[in-house]
Amino acid sequence: MSKLAIIDNFPKSEIEFDHRFRDESGCYDYLYKMKWPQGFHCFECGHKAYWVSAKHIYICQRCEHQYSLTAGTVMDSSKKPITYWFKAMWWFTTRKSGVNAVNLKDLLGLGSYNTAWRWLQKLRRCTIRSGREKLSGNVEVDEFYIGGRKPGKRGRGAKGKTIVVAAVERKGKKLGRIRLKVIPDCSSDSLVPFIKEYIESGSHIITDGWKGYQTLDQNTFIHHPVFQTQVTDKESVLPGVHLVASLVKRVIRGTHQGRFEPKYLQHYLDEYVFRFNRRTSKSVGKKFMRIVQQVAKSTKLTYQNMKEDLVPISC
Repeated sequence: MSKLAIIDNFPKSEIEFDHRFRDESGCYDYLYKMKWPQGFHCFECGHKAYWVSAKHIYICQRCEHQYSLTAGTVMDSSKKPITYWFKAMWWFTTRKSGVNAVNLKDLLGLGSYNTAWRWLQKLRRCTIRSGREKLSGNVEVDEFYIGGRKPGKRGRGAKGKTIVVAAVERKGKKLGRIRLKVIPDCSSDSLVPFIKEYIESGSHIITDGWKGYQTLDQNTFIHHPVFQTQVTDKESVLPGVHLVASLVKRVIRGTHQGRFEPKYLQHYLDEYVFRFNRRTSKSVGKKFMRIVQQVAKSTKLTYQNMKEDLVPISC
């Protein structure tokens, strides 16, 4: 997905949303502005005049090249009206804890749970923008575990749980942006590449004293390990990550009733990151606008595609 256009064009409330997108024409007009924010121009010949077919196909008047606003995106080949997709995107982005497949099926009146499930899987894959900026400044990094209570070892090395590594920007006492990723283990081979991928070089990395962080290149990052054995208040160590971990677990328990397959977890985390990093938006409609932008620039996804990009996890 390429860089998003900077526009200020979104519904400020659900009432405004329902008015603007009550029919297909309103939805296609919005997608048109996403694709051509400066007005139509043919990508083949550069001509600016066009006409629109009854099936909402934009056709260049000079070379007759045809443009579908949904073909080649995650909405490709959908048998449902585009108004359903827009309503799904509205609920997906504006509900504080998201929406699960059972809720979406009932809200849209879909005949199949599988349809709702696949739509949500496709939307979750549109939450991560290619080329997004890395975290910077003071960044806490730590791992946490998602999964039910099981007998045996706790903490690092626990069996039957999925490991998630989190990076959280600290802005004084406030939290900035976050990144979350499912990892197979807590070794430096998993932790250090995560830090390099998601955090700007020169940042201050704050971790606990785990040996998996000891191989961080001090010429690239400024590493501040905090050893729990050396502090009296254990809760004061990495409070940002601990807060984010508790919020993620709350969403998994609440929205998804604690039931998930580990191989799907990364996409749930991507959705959470999308919502968390936009939590300060003054208008709920801005998050809706962002997901529409990314859906408009997405690529077609089949069920087989979605199966192939799952993260294999061995618990």
